[in-house]
Amino acid sequence: MDHAPGALTCRRCGRCCQAGPPALHKDDLELLAAGAITRDRLVTLRAGELARDNVRGGLAPLARELVRLASAETGHACVFHEPDAARCAIHHARPAECRLLFCRDPRTLVDYYSRDRLTRADIVPQEGALAELARFHDKTFPAARIMALARRAAEGSAAANAELSELASAEDRFRRAFLERTGTPGGELDFLFGRALPRLCAPFGVSIPF
Repeated sequence: MDHAPGALTCRRCGRCCQAGPPALHKDDLELLAAGAITRDRLVTLRAGELARDNVRGGLAPLARELVRLASAETGHACVFHEPDAARCAIHHARPAECRLLFCRDPRTLVDYYSRDRLTRADIVPQEGALAELARFHDKTFPAARIMALARRAAEGSAAANAELSELASAEDRFRRAFLERTGTPGGELDFLFGRALPRLCAPFGVSIPF
């Protein structure tokens, strides 16, 4: 966050970057339009799935879809965090949450955190085929249903585990067919359709063979 002279300033310790990537807001649409942030660096978290709350901490089910930056391949850190250099790869074009966050005084971010969050509908034209496929995917593989099954599977339900396995297999086929028929870069799948089913179930300690 930028501050006036004499104010507390960012130490560039990277703790906020390591805690998790930011959600995007309407103020960030210009970054997407300019190509500073591309779809292969985005992830959609769908309504009903568990998500980490960067302000309150912990995991909680989402009442509404959001789009955020992707995480690094391992851990929770933002994909743009460069730990060796202690810097953000897109600091010049960082999202609004990153500009507002100051870890020793997070009040400004807390006030902004839940306002005007982006969804896929703000980024993908709703009259096009991609939006229609995303709606079909949401209807066929609803996140809330997957979460309910994952909870039951974690409690030992063989029936829930079997249903999850069937859903995971079907969703994997859907994703593969989409890539084959459209030529869309694979890195955009997590934005277009959200995280794959096995990753949604991971917080419950459920491993899904398919």
